[in-house]
Amino acid sequence: MKYKNLIIEDTHSPAQESDIKTLERTLGKPLPEDYKAFLRSCNGGYLEYDILLEAGKTSAEYLSFSTLYHVSSECENECENEWESNPFELNQAKQQAGFPNVGVLPIGGDGGSSVLYLDLREGEQVVASVSGLPQWTGLRQDSALVRVANSFSEYIDKLTISDETIKHHIENFKVTEATAAATLDWFDSAGLQWRAKFTALWNEHVPFKQV
Repeated sequence: MKYKNLIIEDTHSPAQESDIKTLERTLGKPLPEDYKAFLRSCNGGYLEYDILLEAGKTSAEYLSFSTLYHVSSECENECENEWESNPFELNQAKQQAGFPNVGVLPIGGDGGSSVLYLDLREGEQVVASVSGLPQWTGLRQDSALVRVANSFSEYIDKLTISDETIKHHIENFKVTEATAAATLDWFDSAGLQWRAKFTALWNEHVPFKQV
């Protein structure tokens, strides 16, 4: 399905008001209206987009928090397959030493150890706990807590598809009529700017569907 023009897969049934209320009680804060609107529509899912994070004064990189958690009050503490859902993820986070007891909600992840949060202690900002990378990568090694957006809506609006992601996908995806059409829909959902930069590469790899 699409949410604000973005393609979201593996969505869940719309969140029930009772589930939202349960999560708010566990969190100790009311959820922002824009985030509740997302839960009532998609209720989590998989979205393959990137966001540019500034992890320091001189360090910026694209990351993809491709999984956004859904809300389900059926399994609050221990339940098989309820990872990537709340309040389960919130209750797990609260077991970590120093994690705030009120107002911070894990809302997504990158498939590794970096996590996206709503921080409602002051405002409605979205922050990311970004894990450091191994030394051999030559990239950022220090973990960091990074402010991503001033609201959930702003976070969604900032999502894009990086040049690196576009180039890698064009060069490596299995080209068929169906996959070419799906890829164009995906790329275009983040804006048409990619076409000017990658026209030649696309046309080389997908000669039957020129852009």
